Amino acid sequence: MMRLFWVLFVWLLFCAVPVQAKVYLVSVGIADYPGKENDLRVSDNDAKTIAKVFQATKDASVSVLVNGESTQASLLSTMHSAFANAQSDDAVILYFSGHGTPGAIVCHDGELTYQHIFQMLKGCKASKKIIIADACYAGKMRTTRQQSTNYNSQSVMLFLSSRTNERSKETKFKNSLFTIFLERGLRGGADTNKDRQITARELYDFVHKGVIEASDNRQHPVMWGKFNNDMTIIKW
Repeated sequence: MMRLFWVLFVWLLFCAVPVQAKVYLVSVGIADYPGKENDLRVSDNDAKTIAKVFQATKDASVSVLVNGESTQASLLSTMHSAFANAQSDDAVILYFSGHGTPGAIVCHDGELTYQHIFQMLKGCKASKKIIIADACYAGKMRTTRQQSTNYNSQSVMLFLSSRTNERSKETKFKNSLFTIFLERGLRGGADTNKDRQITARELYDFVHKGVIEASDNRQHPVMWGKFNNDMTIIKW
């Protein structure tokens, strides 16, 4: 009888412990495109940098694709595999650094439209769906009516490095301008209330201000979609 009591006690204790929400990140960066004329300097480093930020936390599962690994098929397949494990309380994040065109990101073997990305997210159970794009003309993601309907209905947060008509700037350092401030913000620079959690609003305010100042008002990050400003992006 006593043994049964302890078994029940341990079981109840285990059930009473809340399950920590997880973050599933797919981090993609392409600096080495086919040929030479389209190569970038730091986009592969950008993906590795953001991956390291989340790997330093205890609740993240991280997948990284760089350069030739980042084909259209492999990106979609990696997203499908990684995000399939997410439950309703979890967050899924796609980070991309590389070339962009109005309406698409440019993978190693061609363009992948935002429509395809939204379609992939549609079947995901996670309540928090986040796309972070460090690419030229990234702001175009939010301007097409059909795409807007899709991400609004799915409650997807879009954090984009530049406005529709702007190019996103590389730097002489190891990361692009947007990702420099994104990393700083995620590592605690954006934590204005010092609660060791970075919310969407905190991250936007920090990165937006930093990029505008550093670019002499030539690059303006935008955040768009249907989400709660107090949504936690990363927790330390």
